Amino acid sequence: WRAPTDNDMYIKSEWKKAHYDKAYTRAYTTEVVQGKHGVKIVSHASVVAETVQKILDVTITWKIDASGKIDADIEATKDGEFPDLPRFGVRMFLDKKLSDVRYFGMGPQESYRDKHQAASHGLYRANVRDLHEDYIRPQENGSHYDCGYVELNNSRYGMAAFSESTFSFNASYYTQEELEKKTHNYELAESDSVVLCVDYALNGIGSNSCGPVVLDQYRFDDVLFRFQFTLVPYVKG
Repeated sequence: WRAPTDNDMYIKSEWKKAHYDKAYTRAYTTEVVQGKHGVKIVSHASVVAETVQKILDVTITWKIDASGKIDADIEATKDGEFPDLPRFGVRMFLDKKLSDVRYFGMGPQESYRDKHQAASHGLYRANVRDLHEDYIRPQENGSHYDCGYVELNNSRYGMAAFSESTFSFNASYYTQEELEKKTHNYELAESDSVVLCVDYALNGIGSNSCGPVVLDQYRFDDVLFRFQFTLVPYVKG
């Protein structure tokens, strides 16, 4: 889910009819295999919501080695009767002390698949607080498109996420639920964590509040997709 933008004013009604805002992950089977050099966890799961059929059928594989490195492999099949997805990825709640961000992708301002012409591709550094775009009406913001690498750290430790295929990330002190619930920016309450989203894709921002719908090339209308990435925690020497 993403906190609907002003431009999502029409499509958000379709998303809510599909109960995307109430969706959660349900695991049916989970197999754990412990090897000489680590652990492999494979789950058959789904993304579901009450009163609607299964939205996504998902196979999730986590490989955790002795150093703590985690390889994620997520294969998803979407029910074609559902509308385009707002986003798909993994949301993590991290230690709030991990406030320094370094990433290789589109920056320095927020960027999306159809909103990045003013951004440039490079290595950027920022504070989590500075990544937040302070819209008067809170909404989805602060994502960074076409990234190969993102790292959150402090003076003592950190965590990096990277992938061979580019992804989007969002690091914020506000949850998606908080951004949607509040109607003015001064009402926002911070989470007690850094909310990190590592996204396979987000639907385009578009201009449907006063213009056409999201162009076909910017829609997140995939029915079959696979998201692979790696997480590496570390302690500074």
